Amino acid sequence: MSPHVSVLGAGPFGATIAWIIGEHGRDVRLWSSNKTKRTRLRKTRKPPGTPITLGDHVEVVDTIDEAMEAGLVFIAVPPAHFRSVMKVAAPLMRAEHRIIHTVKGLEPGSGKALSTVISEETRCLQTGVLAGPVVPHEIWRGDAMSAVVGSQYRAVAVEAAAVLISPKLRVYGSLDLVGVEVAGAMRTPLGLAAGMLHEMGLGRATKAFLLTRTLAEAAQLSESLGGNAATVSGLAGIGDWMVTAEDMNAPVVQAGMRLAKGEDCAHPEAAARVHTLIELADRRKLELPITRAVGAVLQGTPVQEALAGLMSRRMSFES
Repeated sequence: MSPHVSVLGAGPFGATIAWIIGEHGRDVRLWSSNKTKRTRLRKTRKPPGTPITLGDHVEVVDTIDEAMEAGLVFIAVPPAHFRSVMKVAAPLMRAEHRIIHTVKGLEPGSGKALSTVISEETRCLQTGVLAGPVVPHEIWRGDAMSAVVGSQYRAVAVEAAAVLISPKLRVYGSLDLVGVEVAGAMRTPLGLAAGMLHEMGLGRATKAFLLTRTLAEAAQLSESLGGNAATVSGLAGIGDWMVTAEDMNAPVVQAGMRLAKGEDCAHPEAAARVHTLIELADRRKLELPITRAVGAVLQGTPVQEALAGLMSRRMSFES
């Protein structure tokens, strides 16, 4: 019998998703495009970079064909490789497939939401996104937390939540797919900026400024793309950003700390995500001053100069 659920992408987060599903007695298939990783996972059952052990309900499969036999598929691959994976999966896609991605970012260059990439490459309509303050190392130690599944289809959100929910993970649904994806994408400039502020020794008031004004930027972008501005005030947005801003071990925050010291951020994926947001803002004629300030620092502007530029902008009314 074909499994009900599969996960494409066996990095730390993809493997964690498969582990969560399998820990509650649900059969799940896990696939990676990397043959060496598949072989190691099948042998050791221990995903690299994690302390977890995959249980008997998690089957590591060799082909994407096997993974796509499932009706509900989670995709956990970076934005830069997302479309190529969708092209490979496209011939295997059925009308009844439900596809949930877990990526907090937009497609590089085009600035398209990854749910749009899924629909373009596969013609799959039943898409969704898993987002929110889900911190892998806190999941591994058994902390209670929550997430949100965004989809235009209520049944898709309900089904995805049902396979993830557990005594330690509460999952909500949202019908605002656009808003949830925008909220996830804005995590990157927020995280970089939080790292810069921490390295500069700035206090809670400055961080409050960062969080609330990033909220305003995300709301503007969401509305511009047809989403609901209120969505970014929930788990996918402010909930996730609050965790990120205080997590000094988060790679994106550490990258911001390096920038504040005048070093290279050493996080090309984060830099690409910020530049994609700025290009999208240009096309939509949106200001997004904090995002642009982060982009300027990535291009070599000193952090103090970028912050001074933000503070000296003309007065405006909150919206």
